[in-house]
Amino acid sequence: MRRYQLTVNNNQYDIDVEELSATDFSVSIDGQTVAVTLNSQADTAQAAITPQIEARSAAAAASAASGVPVAPKVPATMRAAKPRTPSPAVAGGADLAYSMSAPMPGVIIEINVTPGSSVSKGDVVMVLEAMKMKNDLHASQDGVVESVDVSQGDQVKYGQVLLRFVKD
Repeated sequence: MRRYQLTVNNNQYDIDVEELSATDFSVSIDGQTVAVTLNSQADTAQAAITPQIEARSAAAAASAASGVPVAPKVPATMRAAKPRTPSPAVAGGADLAYSMSAPMPGVIIEINVTPGSSVSKGDVVMVLEAMKMKNDLHASQDGVVESVDVSQGDQVKYGQVLLRFVKD
């Protein structure tokens, strides 16, 4: 129950509101109780989100009654949508094992290796600044750097190849 104190035309009222359901309320104004039904709400920014529920088909209801779970029906608009393209890190293919990609968007502020450099797994090869934080990027494997594909000061995207290792 919520209690409100309102002033209307210089008259003060104590109001108690009890929610009986999502649209029905019992409102007590200075001791006098009235039933109130909410027909609409104008303040949509703070309104509760109400899901749209579709009636089940007879087959779905029968299978639900039998205890066998039924997958929800996917809306036609979602079924017709084109599949999204994979992220650049996933699209790297077979060469992904011999390259190092950006774990997040940011700016390369330091490069500690050059082509031909030998690195051990865990060595800091670059520093990436993202959201005003410096992130050390560590070598993912032991090996020799074949190429460095970015320069200091470059803006990089998530999944962009930063350097490549020599293939064994």
